[in-house]
Amino acid sequence: MMRVLKVTLPTLVIVAMAAFAAAGDMTLTRAGDLYRIAPTDDGLVITGTLADGTALSLTVPQTAGTATSARNLAVDPVSGGIFALWQQDEGPSAAVLFASYVGQSWTGPEIVAGGAAGAAANPQMVLFRAHDVVEVEGDDGEIILVPVTTSFLHLAWWSFDESVNDGAAVYLPAPIDDSTGLADLTSYDPIVLSELLPYGLPCDGIEDASPLAAPKLFSDPQSGFPHLFASDFAECLFYILQIDHPVIVDPITERRRHTIILREGGTYVVDGDLPLEKSSVEVGHGLSLVLHWDKVTDTGTSVDYLQFDPEGMSEIKSLPLGDNLTHEQAVGLIRGLLR
Repeated sequence: MMRVLKVTLPTLVIVAMAAFAAAGDMTLTRAGDLYRIAPTDDGLVITGTLADGTALSLTVPQTAGTATSARNLAVDPVSGGIFALWQQDEGPSAAVLFASYVGQSWTGPEIVAGGAAGAAANPQMVLFRAHDVVEVEGDDGEIILVPVTTSFLHLAWWSFDESVNDGAAVYLPAPIDDSTGLADLTSYDPIVLSELLPYGLPCDGIEDASPLAAPKLFSDPQSGFPHLFASDFAECLFYILQIDHPVIVDPITERRRHTIILREGGTYVVDGDLPLEKSSVEVGHGLSLVLHWDKVTDTGTSVDYLQFDPEGMSEIKSLPLGDNLTHEQAVGLIRGLLR
């Protein structure tokens, strides 16, 4: 049975955060095993350098001769299952694909979004293992402590749906079955995130901001919860959602299990007159945001930036580039403001 995500939208609350970590084409397990995914002439290849000194190499089926990007990799610490998510092709034919390698066997690839249903791009994925201990009353009335643990893959991508202005971010959680090691991509409905926020802000829309059409999944080390950043071009908003994993009693099995609740973490109004078509956004401490872009004038080149916080946007500031400050150094300094 498909589950529907529960969404809570309280008054805006900004929660503290020290750093963030998003999934990518490399992952390191707690055991010290390093995995990578990369394109080759034979297709997408996953390589592993294991802590015991051994190595492995796996070719994802049906990927030879395909154009891939935005490659993501995750490894389940319980089953050892390896999960891959990536974008295939570009433009109107772009699609998000998923495959898993569990128990010496491949499942997939399967199309998660895009293709004939409309383009989908810029996927991200993180693995989060939720663990709780709950009190349960036994038949004799005695209270016992029962552990509840679930691994989730959190997936996000940008869907270019003509019914939504310039597309929208989409989120999908996939619980991993500890007995089989497989991720269930059908357990929940995908949810279009821009439909969650009941705001009717006056806005002419954000145009030509394709660099911002990429949701970001990141971890909050203070709360321990993953978060999701996305843009809403139709309403001129940036927003952050916290992904919670409360324990509920399953109405069918009567067993306790984790479910997903999305909570509002922050909403930021964006000035549509900013050069968003060439901007990048960074998320950091206190769920604060920094928007930065390159600027070229007759007097030289600079990296301009502004910060978002609960009070609104700061004034635009500028870091002139030259012999003593490279572009990479300037962006690094701007990112440092978020620590």
